[in-house]
Amino acid sequence: MDQIVREESPSLPLGPVEELTAVEKFALQQDFQQLPQSQRLYEELIPKTTPGPGEQYAFAVDLDRCTGCKACITACHNENGLEEDESWRSVGVLYGGTSQKPILQHVTTGCHHCLDPACLNGCPVNAYEKDAATGIVKHLDDQCIGCQYCTFTCPYDVPKYSRKKGIVHKCDMCLSRLEVGQAPACVRSCPNGAIRIGLVETASVRENPEDYVKITHAPDSHYTLPTTRYTTQKGLPENMVSPNFYSVKPEHSHMPLIVMLVLTQLSVGAFWAVLFLKNHVLASFKDILIPYHVLIALGAGLVALGASLFHLGRPLYAFRAIVGLKRSWLSREIVLFGIFALWATVYALGAGMSLAQGAPTLSSLGPKLWKGLMDILAFATAGVGTLGVFSSVKVYQKTHRPFWDNPLTAFKFFLTMGILGCATVFFTTIILALACRQIPVFSIMQEFGTVFCGILAVMTTIKIFLEIMIFLHLDDRELTALKKTALLMTGPFKKVTLTRFICGAIGGIFLPVLFLIRHSHLGWGGILGVSGLIFLLSFTGEFLERYLFFRTVVPFRMPGGKDS
Repeated sequence: MDQIVREESPSLPLGPVEELTAVEKFALQQDFQQLPQSQRLYEELIPKTTPGPGEQYAFAVDLDRCTGCKACITACHNENGLEEDESWRSVGVLYGGTSQKPILQHVTTGCHHCLDPACLNGCPVNAYEKDAATGIVKHLDDQCIGCQYCTFTCPYDVPKYSRKKGIVHKCDMCLSRLEVGQAPACVRSCPNGAIRIGLVETASVRENPEDYVKITHAPDSHYTLPTTRYTTQKGLPENMVSPNFYSVKPEHSHMPLIVMLVLTQLSVGAFWAVLFLKNHVLASFKDILIPYHVLIALGAGLVALGASLFHLGRPLYAFRAIVGLKRSWLSREIVLFGIFALWATVYALGAGMSLAQGAPTLSSLGPKLWKGLMDILAFATAGVGTLGVFSSVKVYQKTHRPFWDNPLTAFKFFLTMGILGCATVFFTTIILALACRQIPVFSIMQEFGTVFCGILAVMTTIKIFLEIMIFLHLDDRELTALKKTALLMTGPFKKVTLTRFICGAIGGIFLPVLFLIRHSHLGWGGILGVSGLIFLLSFTGEFLERYLFFRTVVPFRMPGGKDS
């Protein structure tokens, strides 16, 4: 019989020495009434003292004792009054070994109360705090606006969004129980004592982060410095994997975010295209064109900001999103686009006054000074919008998800800005020229239409080439996150991917090149039709690219954890 069972249960009948599983050990202890009394057991599973300087509470999991019974999940659910489909702790399985000696290992996992928690660092409303005395990472429900960004940034899939309440929840290690000397619900419920609460030295975690959450295929511990320590006396072979390791599952589309990203980038790109117009169109034409272009660009930006509110669980509290400005790129994105919308509105009003002629401001300031102020405002609006797009890039790169956290994300976002900006201004210029007979369509096309089409074709070619690069990962020998993304694009989303490339190729490359070659032979109807198709197909292609951006990303998860 196993030596551990002999030591813990000396009165058990001795037999042949063999390695027993945790389930078998527990069954023998139960049969011979060798289980310790509950209160004494609980006291042994929590520290006898509170954390001192340089220490914090942390979970300690003995993998040799975990049987996968999921009592910890049930206890956590009941203790915290969670919804029926909500869980703050998960129990999964790892398997490996050889055909002669297969090994199956259950893994219980929850919040790791990291030293550098990504959920806290990314939150735009400071809805997280790391308790100074205990090191526990707590979620402040009353502060949360339900933006769900923490569910993107946490590599362990810990924060859980409640659609019913419109906020995020997470484990707080049952701090209220620890404060009165009682064990957390998951610790009390485990029949084998597999989960304990211990004290860890924060300096040790920082110096040797790889010793914590040391499980096969777990996310890199250097990212958030987790504090949970998993131990086993048996050792686990290197080929241990979890069933969800081979899972290739689409993520949520987050449609409001798709609309927000596409339209903000269109709006900013349109403002840059307007600046181009100011320098490449005759003054008599641009005084008529620019105010309308500014209104269209502003309208797209305002629709984008309005759409983003539909992603929030508590949109009425969206104003709180500015409080995380010091550390959250999401807060910076929100503030910058807010400034962009304000300056764009002022610029639109100024452009409208210029169009009205005889406005008091013009006569009091003088045409040259007014023009100078409008030029400064135009550059400032486009500039702060560009910073907003840069913040959007950082928002997704900071999640460390491989498909998002790479330089291609920046190229994609800024190229979308240029592509949709050019396509929008090109199309609306044609419409305005046809509506206003005093603007000669062919002169306008000769002045800037061909340039816009050339820029559009070059940008779209580059962007499609960059997007195609993901398929190179189909040849990866291992099942990497990027290979999973490529498999999703060529599998469940094959039609969407194909449609995206067809729309981009026709709307962003073929038709602009056709216009460059044949524009002098096109009548009004042909010019309107070609420009309309360029805009419609380019917009559809960029929208589908952003849809795939969310649906085919592969998030981090704990091995063996819930694949949802």
